[in-house]
Amino acid sequence: MYNGLSFEQAPPISAVMRFFLTVPIFGIMLTLLVGFHPDEILIASHPLSLASIHVMFLGVITMAMFGALFQMQSVLGGCSIPNAAGNAFLIHLFLSIGTLSLGSAFLFVSPPLFVVAAVFLGSSILYTAKLILPLLFRGSSHDTLRGMKIALICLAIVVLLGIVMASEYANETFGSLHEAIRTIHYSFGLIGWIAVLIIAVAFQVVEMFYVTAPYSSWCKRYGLLIIAVSLGLKAFWTLLSLPFVWMFDALIGALLIGFIATTMKRLLNRKRRVSDVSIWFWFFGIGLLFVSLSAYTIYSLSGIELFQPMALVAFALFALSIILGMIGKIVPFLIWFHLNAAGYMDTPIMSNIITHTRAKLLFVLFVSTALFTLVGSLYHPFLSIGAIMGSAMFALLLYNIFTALALYAHTVRFGVRFDCDTEIR
Repeated sequence: MYNGLSFEQAPPISAVMRFFLTVPIFGIMLTLLVGFHPDEILIASHPLSLASIHVMFLGVITMAMFGALFQMQSVLGGCSIPNAAGNAFLIHLFLSIGTLSLGSAFLFVSPPLFVVAAVFLGSSILYTAKLILPLLFRGSSHDTLRGMKIALICLAIVVLLGIVMASEYANETFGSLHEAIRTIHYSFGLIGWIAVLIIAVAFQVVEMFYVTAPYSSWCKRYGLLIIAVSLGLKAFWTLLSLPFVWMFDALIGALLIGFIATTMKRLLNRKRRVSDVSIWFWFFGIGLLFVSLSAYTIYSLSGIELFQPMALVAFALFALSIILGMIGKIVPFLIWFHLNAAGYMDTPIMSNIITHTRAKLLFVLFVSTALFTLVGSLYHPFLSIGAIMGSAMFALLLYNIFTALALYAHTVRFGVRFDCDTEIR
């Protein structure tokens, strides 16, 4: 099941878990913003809307993806990240400060905070790209690793464009290309960073965890490359205000529909039929991606403004669904793996680290959050209910991760080891 994975290269547990533990904290902040300001949160370019978008996509989604990157790059690529614990600490610290600064800059319309956010977010993200990209190019030519390269390059472009826009907000002057840069910023962030990374991870995770038929070699080799080229051409078309820019959105949309159909087919025909809550998150997340694409298509064809925020909300929920499913798999595995590798006799089994009951409750809360939030994007009063459900969901996620780490710490402190000379990281 785990053939081709180099677990001996796995980073220290603290390198990964600090990112995961921060996700629900930013998630609760997000739900408070949504809950107290449901009428303003979906107004394009409103400070509350911009603050919420960046807390979601940086503090929740990118925070979780950085944790996954630290783990998967080492295990899949076979190259350990230099000083993984120290680098993870700095990247996490700068990403957290940068996200808080950017959210506050939008909320309080504070030019100095835009400068602070640009420094910390730029440092965190560009340093991550500098740290991990050379390892990806030097490691094995795995399909997932190729997707990670594209995603990290896109993320670097996103932050560079973000720094340009932050300088405009700080100086309170906006150039003639501001709208074009913002469009490219969003496109590379949503599709190039988030969608590409999720698709790349699916190539490994769906096949490995759920024992499905492999994705086609054409899909693995060319699908993400076509998306990357389409994004580059869309950026060029947008900057020059050329006509028919929609054709690149259509091509990317068609590829994403192909991913939806292919993944659904593989999950439905999987060989591993045991009860697993994580697969529910995959099914629901793929469905949310379809909702997002449908809403964006309706908006593009009809111009009905209501469907634009709905498309963005559904996309964010799609990413969150996959992240919750993966955290539910990764956290128990990391606790078990590091304790077992250190030789602890009373290492808990994975199903006892996050119980099936709590995992199911998290899924129920997420589905409730997603449904109320999607309806709320059309009828705003429901957003407050979605925020309440989201707060409960993130609180449970925080409890699940915290209790898993508490169990780890208790076993390290009081557990009995087979080999007392074994060193634990």
